Amino acid sequence: MNQGAIFQPRRLGHVNLVVADLQRSIDFYRDVCGLNLEFTESGLRAAFMGTGHTPHDVGMMERTSEARQGRDGHTQIAKGTARAIKLNHIAWEMDTEAELVRAYERARAAGIAVPRTLDHQIAHSVYLKDPDGNTNEFYADTIKDWRAVLHGDVELITSTWKPGSEAPATDRRWSAEPDRRPVPGAVMQPLRLSHVVLTTTSLAPMEAFYTEVAGLEMVARSERGILLRASGHPTAYQLAIIQGDVAGMHHYSFDVAGATDLDAAAGRLRSLGCLTGAPAARSLTAVDPDGFLVEFAQAGEADLARLEDALSAA
Repeated sequence: MNQGAIFQPRRLGHVNLVVADLQRSIDFYRDVCGLNLEFTESGLRAAFMGTGHTPHDVGMMERTSEARQGRDGHTQIAKGTARAIKLNHIAWEMDTEAELVRAYERARAAGIAVPRTLDHQIAHSVYLKDPDGNTNEFYADTIKDWRAVLHGDVELITSTWKPGSEAPATDRRWSAEPDRRPVPGAVMQPLRLSHVVLTTTSLAPMEAFYTEVAGLEMVARSERGILLRASGHPTAYQLAIIQGDVAGMHHYSFDVAGATDLDAAAGRLRSLGCLTGAPAARSLTAVDPDGFLVEFAQAGEADLARLEDALSAA
């Protein structure tokens, strides 16, 4: 854990995407990627899917040029902000709500802009932007049995939250023994969300943000990029930032079991038209209906050279 940082998350929680067609994306992430549909929020045109470790590994929201309102009538999506297919945010899980509130207070004291703080019923969240404009959510679970609250299609769930307005919970409400629910027949059977790869045109400010503010630990570096991790996540790293010509998300990755037959999976992906590139020795990459790249890799040590090779070939 990066003790001197503003936030000190325990693990990578999820990625959230803006997609063109919500049902088309649900079908892909269930039948191809093997993510269970945990719940939908039809009033927001959103769906939440995962491996069971958290309420969702992938959240998705259908694009719109209009504003969409949250539970208490506040503007959850401002007009025009979700008109493009894009990464909406990356989320990092804090150990407790009390840790989240203390981090929020440190951010405010340091003069860091905090655009919004929200109550999602099962979690409280603080949102910040990195130097490239990528939104990061720092959240703490407020309910341990989240499936008892959110399942099926739910009413609007998000409202505003004022950190510290009530005494924050000091106990851990994330599950140490998650109830995983694999999808029978899916092409892939992921174990967990592993990492996100961002590209940037200016590495130094991004490194400073993700170590000094986001609180990730340095794992490895080269002239072209860095690998970072949160202390409680089981994979070797959770964020790679690589110098490139444009800023944005290159891909995100799931761990799969070491015994996974990647050749057979690649054949199925190829037949569906969603395999991109040639499968590597320990990984393969699918492309979703909106062009997002989703890697599936057998668990192993971080390899920055492999990442750089993949990005150079992209």
